[in-house]
Amino acid sequence: MVEGLIFLGRVIYRPIRSGVFCSMAVCFAGCATMSPVSPEDQVRERAQQWLDALMSYDIERAYEFTSPAYRSAHGLRHYAKAYAGKDMWRSAEVSDVHCDLVGEFGQCDVTFLVTYRGFMMKEDMTTQLPQQWVKVDGEWYSTVGQ
Repeated sequence: MVEGLIFLGRVIYRPIRSGVFCSMAVCFAGCATMSPVSPEDQVRERAQQWLDALMSYDIERAYEFTSPAYRSAHGLRHYAKAYAGKDMWRSAEVSDVHCDLVGEFGQCDVTFLVTYRGFMMKEDMTTQLPQQWVKVDGEWYSTVGQ
C-alpha cells in the first residue's frame, strides 16, 4: 500500500508532501503581508510615468495615459499640440496627489511642479500644473482638462 496524501485526486508521496505544504505556506504568508496600495500611490506612480514619457518626448506613450473619453474625442495630433511648449520645460515632478473624491467619483487631483524657461527669458520659472485623474475600469487616467 502506498502511503501518502491525496491532493486533487492524486497521491502525493510523503517526501513531496512536506515540500508542497512548505511552498504553500510561504506563498500564503507572503500574500498575507502585502499591504494594499493606496489610490494616492497608484495615481502618483501613473502620473510620474506620464511625466517621464512627456519629458522624454514620447508623445505617443504620454497619450496612452489620457482617459478613454479623451482619446475617443481627440487624436494624437490634437494632444501633441497641447504640449507644443513642452520643449521649454527644464524639469517636472509630481508635487502632490489628493484623492478626496476617490470613493464617490474615482477622481484624484494631481499637482505637478514644472520649471521652464520661455523665449527671451533670462531665468527659469517654476509653476504648478494641476490635473485631474480618473479611474476607469480599474486604471487611472489623466483627463487633460476635459
